[in-house]
Amino acid sequence: MDREGMQLLSLRLSRVLDDIGVSRYVRTRRRRAWLMHETMTRLSSEYFGSNKTCYYFGSQTEGTTTLGMESDVDRLFCDDNMPAILEWSKWEQGKRNLLMLKTEHFPPQHCYLQRVRHDIPLPETEVIPPGDIVDNEGRVLITNTQHEYSDILLNLCSKSGQLIKHGPSLNFREEIDFVFAYYSVNLPEECHFLFHRPRPGHWPCHNTLAKARHTGVFLVPQGYTEDPSKPVKCRSTTFHVPPDDLHYPHSKREWRFSTSIMERLLVFDMNTVQHRVYVFIKMIRKSIIKQVVDDRFSTFHLKTAMLFTIENYPPNIWRDNNFLQCAFYCLTTLLRWLKIRYCPHYTISGVNLFTGKLFKHEQNNLYYIISTHINNNLQCMFSITMDNLGNRLSSVIFPQSITHLKPRGILNELQISDCYVWYASEVNHFLESIALHQTIPGCLEMLCFKEDNGTALEKETATVLLPLVWGFLASNQASRCVYLGQPIPWDIFNLYSLSFDFDLLSNRLKFASMLYCNEKYEAAANYLTYCEGLLGPAVWQYCGCIGRLKTEHQKEFREKIENTQFKDMIQKYIAFHVIFTQQDFHCVPQHLVFEMFRTIEDEDRQQRHPEVFYEWMDLIVIDTILFLHYLQYLTHRQLNQCNRKVVALNNLYYYISSSEGCGHIDTAWNMLGHCYELENNLHLAWICYSKSLQLYPRNNAANWHVARIMNQHIHG
Repeated sequence: MDREGMQLLSLRLSRVLDDIGVSRYVRTRRRRAWLMHETMTRLSSEYFGSNKTCYYFGSQTEGTTTLGMESDVDRLFCDDNMPAILEWSKWEQGKRNLLMLKTEHFPPQHCYLQRVRHDIPLPETEVIPPGDIVDNEGRVLITNTQHEYSDILLNLCSKSGQLIKHGPSLNFREEIDFVFAYYSVNLPEECHFLFHRPRPGHWPCHNTLAKARHTGVFLVPQGYTEDPSKPVKCRSTTFHVPPDDLHYPHSKREWRFSTSIMERLLVFDMNTVQHRVYVFIKMIRKSIIKQVVDDRFSTFHLKTAMLFTIENYPPNIWRDNNFLQCAFYCLTTLLRWLKIRYCPHYTISGVNLFTGKLFKHEQNNLYYIISTHINNNLQCMFSITMDNLGNRLSSVIFPQSITHLKPRGILNELQISDCYVWYASEVNHFLESIALHQTIPGCLEMLCFKEDNGTALEKETATVLLPLVWGFLASNQASRCVYLGQPIPWDIFNLYSLSFDFDLLSNRLKFASMLYCNEKYEAAANYLTYCEGLLGPAVWQYCGCIGRLKTEHQKEFREKIENTQFKDMIQKYIAFHVIFTQQDFHCVPQHLVFEMFRTIEDEDRQQRHPEVFYEWMDLIVIDTILFLHYLQYLTHRQLNQCNRKVVALNNLYYYISSSEGCGHIDTAWNMLGHCYELENNLHLAWICYSKSLQLYPRNNAANWHVARIMNQHIHG
């Protein structure tokens, strides 16, 4: 192919990648959403005392993925109470320090972790089973398998049936990889490689290097191995205590250095063309190369090649009309490494990333495959089915040949809306945590501090979460006033007003429920009418409770994403479910209190294993739109507005019957049953409660309602 043809094909390929969401806009929105998610998780952990900081790494946070890649989520938990230290002078009093042990005989990128006493800077002598061993020098070392024995993972594993181990990560769900790690604020000597080795100097930029110097290093649970067939892919749910002797394998004592934060900074420093080239070669790997060596030739190999290529080639080559040539440069870097059987680590010296991953004959095969595709000018791109890349490229060259491909706008919406699903789940987790722990004053103090003194991301996250907490505080204080028969003071009304900025409806409906329970029926009816006017086809009624159906957003919601700011999307188009706690008893219709006592028998409790996922069952959790219609029925009934009452009842019935966006469908049928009870139609009420039990026989408040009706029938 001549130079002009190569440039034309490069422009077309770059345009196609832009159409499927590999663009600066989508990358920026995706990164922002995931960093907000990470910040919210961190604030939640900080406040609720888990002593673990959560990070999201990999392609989701980097924005280097597409819908067709179906990339998983890489989640790292760092134990803040156990800092890793390089020398005794870094010891921190009151924390369970871990001393990093390493000599010239250790494998590259690895060390041991020795337990140190928390009260004085001396080695620990007490062994904590089952994750500790004692070496031949009497040092207490922690093994890299210790997290596999944790109660949380054992519970999760018993629920899912298996715990999959791949490298340092563990997972019990296909879409999420968990890594448990320790953190050292100081970089080991070999992790200064990036700052001292010779390089052209134009990239990374000085600002990025300055930040990278202060990123620290993680210690992740992975030992050294030279055998690619050795890593265990899956292990049984039956764990064994490691032997406390010298025959315990060295690979189980070793911990690997990980510079994930530094690497994320470097990827963030890529420009749009570099980002696009990286995603393109990832698509080639997953579509073609993966079929040969599975995931042992990984995305990390490609990332490393990409970083070295950007560093070694001049910045003016990264243009859309030079796209294919840039991809050739990156693949040529890989070929050079495959030929010498050595793939260097970008940020850590002395590491061969092929070790323990690829056999020699596989490296030969890869060299041949990649060389062939380069010599063919990467014509393999036309056969890539991922994201319809091949068809889209053909349609650009031959417009009449391919039809029925999703337009660019829809693909952008799908990419960004996928981020909202994860973000909404974290907001939902924070919402449930506040409801369960009821530590509102301290939470308000923490969020107000972050809003005034935190980073930009912390400030934005605090502004999203503060109205949520205002809502709980307002409802709790109003409930006490209703219980004592006191009028609701204006400062509580002001708290409710502040809470309305959380999302579209949830706190507004809690306000309307308070008005109803305080017998302000006219005000409640008027406000519910206002709430109904806020609804529209773009509203996403979100439910993220484990054990209930996930509610999907519609195309109208996705259409709003591209031109709507993040916070505005939450406030105008997302309706989280409504949650009431025991402190809210007097601000919720009494029939719904039964929902808080749905767990009755031992069989109910057993179904809630592991308990951490089902704590929401101790709360009153209701879908917003259904609660709106239910409150409208109750309010219009009290006002003797028969026509409006019937309309509300019909709206409730039709919404439930269509099952449109119903997460807590069991509670919905229970509310409808109550309405029929109030209409003195026990037959229809019985049908509703029976339908609820048919869907969820266990942990269902309908058991109480069926018992009530039977009791009424028996005793007349």
